[in-house]
Amino acid sequence: MAPLPRPYARADDTEVVRGCIEGDDDAWASLRERFEAEVETIVIRVLDERRFGSIDLREVPSIVDQCFRALQRNDGGPLRLWKGGRLRAYLATVVRHEAEEHAMEDTPLQPLVAHPPTPALMQLDRRATSEEAIRVREAIAKLVPRATAIVRLRLRGLSMNEIAATLGQPVVALQDDLGILAERLATAQRGDSVPAWRGLLDCATVEERVATALRTEDDEDFRAQREIAAATWRSIRDETLVARMPRTPGPLQDALGVAAFVDGSWRGAERTRAEGHLATCGRCVDTVAMLTLDLRALDILRGAQSIRPAAAAASCIATGRFEAGRVLAQAAEGEDSTDISSLLGRLAEVGASLEEGTRQRSNEGSRVISMAALPTDVEAPVVAFEALVAGDPIAAERAIDDHVAKQTVGQRLRLLALAVDEDRTDARGAAEAVLGSPSPDPGLRRDAATILALPTGRGLPRECLAERLRDALPDGVRFLVSR
Repeated sequence: MAPLPRPYARADDTEVVRGCIEGDDDAWASLRERFEAEVETIVIRVLDERRFGSIDLREVPSIVDQCFRALQRNDGGPLRLWKGGRLRAYLATVVRHEAEEHAMEDTPLQPLVAHPPTPALMQLDRRATSEEAIRVREAIAKLVPRATAIVRLRLRGLSMNEIAATLGQPVVALQDDLGILAERLATAQRGDSVPAWRGLLDCATVEERVATALRTEDDEDFRAQREIAAATWRSIRDETLVARMPRTPGPLQDALGVAAFVDGSWRGAERTRAEGHLATCGRCVDTVAMLTLDLRALDILRGAQSIRPAAAAASCIATGRFEAGRVLAQAAEGEDSTDISSLLGRLAEVGASLEEGTRQRSNEGSRVISMAALPTDVEAPVVAFEALVAGDPIAAERAIDDHVAKQTVGQRLRLLALAVDEDRTDARGAAEAVLGSPSPDPGLRRDAATILALPTGRGLPRECLAERLRDALPDGVRFLVSR
């Protein structure tokens, strides 16, 4: 006789919430079973932000428990406020607030005397406090509220397309606005820095990005201008991430409003009012931005439930939380009967190398070279990532056989490997074939467009390669979790 299904196993979210409000223990158990992995992931993301990439996984379970207790306060008070829409968006907002409050109370103050900075950091600090950087900061401080909100959303990590969706603005119109803003910041910096600011604000076209990368390699003065712009942007971003802005009265004051705004439940006049308010409230900008990024991470998490021990690691790595992803993958290896956790850990190291702009150490190199046999299909994309980061496109191409190249990530890595060597002439033909195929993957299409923007006889600049590899990392994660 087949066992009876557990209570609420087939119920939708609305029924589960109703049961929780009525005090049904089975409903609470079902809610936790459905959303515990998502709550855990958001807690980890908050700790990673607040602890500057250094987290202790031992404290995560107690904070997760605390978040579920918060949902149960006042007979399920937070759930009583939910009026429909995507429950996961609402819970994500509530959980992030609870986790942030815990982290702020529990995180010790930074020491009054910091560790001596490295020469690289000292140079970065000097650029970020130069006269040019000060003028850029002053220009940003004088922006009108809407432009300030756009800059803040970008500083929080939203792409141009995500900012356009958040503000209810056509992408083309926002691209024009960002272009004007880039010119204003370049004027404040002085010198030829418009291309640098267009890249930082994510409004540069593919052709512009390639031209900027090539010019950076060839023109020392231009490279110096870009370094000033990048150092200034990083400095402002770091300050923005830790600053807690005051909230101004208006829409988006609670978790329900923020969730409804981000998940698209608010429409018409209600949404228009919220979009207008967003331009005047820095705290609301931050809250909306973080929920947008959290939901991006939860989308990856949902597709990784087949590897439950390493699902949070996959989510972190695919959304740029590389150190947290590495720690989680390492912790999951003991519970993982496959090699997926180990491979995810290697992808986290690749992501960290790309983020730092450094090559792998020469003694690490490409794992293809030292192997007696070719990697397995599952390992092949990871090996190709490692080889490209290590500057070995031949090893990367060798790792991706015709079978692996049928997958999106395999096709992308093979195409990029072809384009690195300036002596290879088949990269352009492969890129043209991609653009000529019906409905190519958006990332693959952009890879191909980047290659076709190269002048004849030039290989893919290191900067463009790193950008395309960062963009392909989520595809690498999806490939692993699908195995």
